[in-house]
Amino acid sequence: MTIFLILYGVTLLAIALLSLKYNDSFENFLVAGRKQPKFLIIASMLASTIGGGITIGTVSKSVSMGFAAFWFVAAGALAHLLQGALLSRRVRESEALTLPDLAGKLGGRSVRKLVALIIVFTWVGIAAGQFLAASKVLGTITGLDRSAAVVIAAAFLLVYTLIGGQKSVLRSDFFQFGVLALALLASLAWLYLAKPPAHGTVNIELFNAKFGPFDLIYYLVVVAGSYFICPMMFGRILSAESPAAARKSSFVSGFGMLLFAFAITFIGLWARATGFDAGKLDPLNAIIKNVLPPFLGAAMLFGVLAAILSTADTVLLTAAGVLENDVLERRSLAWTRVWVAIVAVIGAFIALYESDIVDLLLKTYQGYTSGIVPALFVAIMAMNRKKANPALLFAAILAGYLLGFAGNYLKDPNWQKGMAFAGLAVSTILSLLALKVGAGRSAQLQTGA
Repeated sequence: MTIFLILYGVTLLAIALLSLKYNDSFENFLVAGRKQPKFLIIASMLASTIGGGITIGTVSKSVSMGFAAFWFVAAGALAHLLQGALLSRRVRESEALTLPDLAGKLGGRSVRKLVALIIVFTWVGIAAGQFLAASKVLGTITGLDRSAAVVIAAAFLLVYTLIGGQKSVLRSDFFQFGVLALALLASLAWLYLAKPPAHGTVNIELFNAKFGPFDLIYYLVVVAGSYFICPMMFGRILSAESPAAARKSSFVSGFGMLLFAFAITFIGLWARATGFDAGKLDPLNAIIKNVLPPFLGAAMLFGVLAAILSTADTVLLTAAGVLENDVLERRSLAWTRVWVAIVAVIGAFIALYESDIVDLLLKTYQGYTSGIVPALFVAIMAMNRKKANPALLFAAILAGYLLGFAGNYLKDPNWQKGMAFAGLAVSTILSLLALKVGAGRSAQLQTGA
């Protein structure tokens, strides 16, 4: 198994090296020349959203809370469909380089800086979640302890991302999503056909003692919001060959996510229905190691690892590009690679001390979604008709973010969620007010009107 792992790593590095020649400019490094075909954009969207952290985390949550864990992935799928209907074409037509760059076009320099800082902070946490997921898979394959596995995963992803940039990410995502898709579907079929649970033990309940209506609303708003207006997904949209291709990519990836939401959840429901004992491993890795036949277990391991790598490289590239382009307002390719390294090191450090992947991801999403998503949605929808007042738009993002982020530190889960909704409400009200007030002459000049 370790030999195959090494060969897999060598293959990815070869793809990165073949893409090195395309990284002759900062723009090519971030958006791959803005001329990528639909099939690459779709595969990359799916590979980046159905990451290893979500895959491992959702199976674990399915075992503990039942079918309700489905919404952690399905919320993102619905967000992609809504994104295709409302945003993708507009975003691609903006010719922005990053999400904060687009925010700057909508609300000026201060809004751009604020959005950029929030994204960098948030995406460091998401990188940690992917490194944590990678350490679980590497530990299953090699027997390495968690600390060593985190360090090795972070080091490999760092080297791979530094070499290849967006072009290699898009190329490898197509290959890696294929591995993940086949492995997930084949494993699901084998579990239910070769070792089916007893009749009536697989329960599909929308609500239960651990998941109520308020939790569902939280998933559909807060979790979905992080996919709806997402710097990683916007990076894909901005790399598409045309606005029409960007729109279709969002739609197809949304339907794809729905399919895999069911597949991932039902793997966890199999473990829950059969009373499978995972021991000290997380349920998915325990199923791979102790239940699936060797060839299928190996395929599933590499499929999950592929998902992790597909998300993690995008996270590193997004955070580094935003830091260089929007926080520091430069376009140095060399410095962007330095920021990739720094984000990787900080993310790896966090991963050494965290253990719950889904909890970590939810904490990082909450402030981002509460502040940025409502404000930028309002501004994007009005971008061809009216500009928002920059000061009020800035206030909308900051107030929403602070309320949502503060909720993470409350002990009561319902109060945590309530703070997220409070942030969303405040951000929405202030951004609508920003649109009503409109941009003054000086603000119009600032935003390029």
